[in-house]
Amino acid sequence: MLLSALLGFAGVSLVVALSPGPDTFLLLRYALNRPRNGVAAASGMMVSIMGWAALAGLGVAALLQTYPAIHQGIAIVGGLYLLYLGLGSLLKAQFLAGSTAATARTTSRSLDNAGATEFTIWQSLRAGALSSALNPKLGLLFLALMPPFIPAGSNMLASALLLGGVFAVIGFSYLMVLTFMAARAMAWFKSPTVGIWLERISSGALAIMGLIVLIGAFL
Repeated sequence: MLLSALLGFAGVSLVVALSPGPDTFLLLRYALNRPRNGVAAASGMMVSIMGWAALAGLGVAALLQTYPAIHQGIAIVGGLYLLYLGLGSLLKAQFLAGSTAATARTTSRSLDNAGATEFTIWQSLRAGALSSALNPKLGLLFLALMPPFIPAGSNMLASALLLGGVFAVIGFSYLMVLTFMAARAMAWFKSPTVGIWLERISSGALAIMGLIVLIGAFL
C-alpha cells in the first residue's frame, strides 16, 4: 500500500478519534469505575473496529447502499443500547444521591473494593465491542470512506485490515489518554458526592448520545 494512502487515512482516523461520540462517553463511563475497565472497554472497541474494516474489505459497503434500511437498523439498535446504558446508570446515581451521606460513603467503598462485581473485565469488553459495532459513525467511516484509500489492484481485504489497524492504533492511544485522565479525576475527587455527580454527568452524556443516534437514524 502507498505511504500517501496510509498517511491520508491516518489523518482522517485522527479527526474521527478526537471527535466526541458514543464510544468516547462509554469509555469514560467505564474508566471512571476503574482504569482497567476503561482499558477493557477500549479493547472491545478495537475488536469491533477491525470487524468493520474486514466488512469494508469484503465489499459490504455496496450491500448497504443497496439496502439502506440495514444501516438505519444498526443505528436504531445502537441508539437504544446507549440510551439503556445511560439511563440505567443515571437511575443508579439518583438512588445513591438519595441515600444518607454515610450510606453513600459505604456504598462507594463497597464498589471500590468489589469493582469486579459492579463491572467485570468481560462486561466492559463486551460493552465496548457492542458500542463500536453499533456505532453508525464508524460504519460510515469504514464502509464509505475507507475504499477510496485502497489502491486499485491491491488485495481489498488485506488493505482494509491494514487501514483498520492504523485506525485502531490511533483510536486506542487516544482512549488510553482519556482513561488516564479519568483515573486521575477519581484520584483527585475522593468525595462520594463528587463521585455521584461524575456518575450523573457521564451517564447523562451517554443517554443524550443515544438519543442523538436515534434521531439521526430517522433523519
